[in-house]
Amino acid sequence: MFLTLLIVLTNLIPGDAIAIRSTNYKELNDTIFVLGDTTAELPYIGRVKVNDLNEDNLRDYFVETYSKYLKNADIAVFVLYRISVIGRINRPGIYYLPSFASFGDLIAISGGPLPDANLCRIRVYSGTKKTYLNFGKVMKKNLKISDLEITSGTVVEIPKKFTIGLEDIYKFAATTGILWSVYREIIAK
Repeated sequence: MFLTLLIVLTNLIPGDAIAIRSTNYKELNDTIFVLGDTTAELPYIGRVKVNDLNEDNLRDYFVETYSKYLKNADIAVFVLYRISVIGRINRPGIYYLPSFASFGDLIAISGGPLPDANLCRIRVYSGTKKTYLNFGKVMKKNLKISDLEITSGTVVEIPKKFTIGLEDIYKFAATTGILWSVYREIIAK
């Protein structure tokens, strides 16, 4: 069985983060954010436009830019996508993850699901698109966030399980009893 990988190469948008790591220039190690005007403040370079960059050409751009000033610029660069996790999760919030992180990494970094979480119908809102994920199936296939078309601005909602408790049964029985009484009174007249 072959698994087709779909890597979404979207351009950088405001709120994305760029992680820069260098083994021979430690002062470059930084995480920078794409600002509202689609620029980023690069260490030692200054502000540059990054709206035309995506994960595919980002490293080449940084190596080319820093090679003008540094010898043997050994640089690793990757985009960190801004993903919101809400619902029945221990630490709802906004998290920054690279596209090669697994969906399990996203759930783990947000503290894991609460006991009443419905992991079979996780909702993913990406732009105007809404999809559903089954956590067990995603984990079994070891899918990355890029495989699931999760990019910056995506909202992942962990819903609550639908459960019926004793209180719900009492309410249903009481409501049914009242409706039956009203119905009998109407029929009797």
